[in-house]
Amino acid sequence: MTGRVLVRGAGAVLFVLAAGALNAGAQLLPVPPSRILQMALEAPRLVDYEGTKVITVLRGDRTETITVAEAHKRPERMRLEYVSPEDLAGRLIVDDGATAWHYEPRLNMAFEGPTLGGQLLSRDRTLLLRNYGVTDLGVEDVIGRQAYVIALVPHHPGVQRRLWVDRATGTILRSEELDPSRGVILSAYFSRVSFSLNLPEAYFEFRMPAGARAFRMFTTEAGTMSPAALQRRVGFPVLIPPVLPEGYTFRGGAVSRFGSLTSVYLRYSNGGNLISFFEAPAGSIGWPSAGRAIAVGGRPARFVDLGYFRVLIWEQGRLRVTAVGTVPTETMVTAAGQIAAGREQALVQDVSRQIESDPATVQRLRGEGLTFPEVARTVTLAHRLGTDLGTTIRFVRGSLSASDLAGRLGMPQEMLQQTVQQTARETSTSSSPFLSSPR
Repeated sequence: MTGRVLVRGAGAVLFVLAAGALNAGAQLLPVPPSRILQMALEAPRLVDYEGTKVITVLRGDRTETITVAEAHKRPERMRLEYVSPEDLAGRLIVDDGATAWHYEPRLNMAFEGPTLGGQLLSRDRTLLLRNYGVTDLGVEDVIGRQAYVIALVPHHPGVQRRLWVDRATGTILRSEELDPSRGVILSAYFSRVSFSLNLPEAYFEFRMPAGARAFRMFTTEAGTMSPAALQRRVGFPVLIPPVLPEGYTFRGGAVSRFGSLTSVYLRYSNGGNLISFFEAPAGSIGWPSAGRAIAVGGRPARFVDLGYFRVLIWEQGRLRVTAVGTVPTETMVTAAGQIAAGREQALVQDVSRQIESDPATVQRLRGEGLTFPEVARTVTLAHRLGTDLGTTIRFVRGSLSASDLAGRLGMPQEMLQQTVQQTARETSTSSSPFLSSPR
């Protein structure tokens, strides 16, 4: 059952971000690239459209092409109907802004859950701009429409995204996702699109097919719970990654309910890509047969390459842990290995000595979802800037911008940036022999 949840979540983010081709000789943009990015983020709330989207996904050493009929009604209604290939034809996702339904025709099963609305990028815009540079690449025609071309280039190792943004509406007409080790892992484009439509609301209402079985999957507290709060709710230990690639930070947690199965969901993001962890009692889920067998921290594991997403499953103690992410394979395996090492208490003591803080403070910050480098950075910055831990956590997580924090402190932003950079160097994994950062 967890596998279906993961595939549904992967498909949701895939289509929210989807839309790729570059004219290297195009002229420089007359509009700042940051403004073009903002246009793309705001467009779903402002524009109605329907069209046909062609998506090419790299799966292992082969590519798969998928055709989808896509419709959007502002601000958050969406309908995705798979047209091809044959084994996916008829798959349907309908989201009315409050509830999302995912229908699998081969199983004649429908999955009901919270809305998929709200783009990953728009939720994490401050974090996105902290971790990515936005570069203009010119202007190009896409299906007869002028489009700005911009690149989101990660400051740290990770996936680069290229977007073709419609000049008139801000809608993403094409996109590419480029993995540093595998090249283009996803490209998508509208082969046909129409705007300014009066699409009926009934088109975005799900109607249960005859004889279909319904499964309901919901999260509590709107995905805002900390790992410590989650652990109190579910009664089993919640594992928090000790270290993640630079720039990734905790963006929310929830209790997921899928039928009788209760699991914990932790989401980490750098504003443009994500790593999520699903944790549940091991006996409540069958061991998957899909994917290939690998080892995580000496434990048996299964790895599934879904092209845009990678899935890694292993057991630790009495828990089944499933990691899902758009990060490179080696990054995911290394991050999982850090969790599987089971060195939480030893690392609490090591970090406490490094930053000269009491272990209780380190444990409390870990309960907020911070990695150990983030814990060290938070405590050190709070001491140097004279800020409280709550404010410093928001800044370290990217929820509070440098300009806003500098304004609150009444100090020049350049001086703040120098302090932050010095602290980042001193508290990075490279300066701490007990941790190694996934790349």
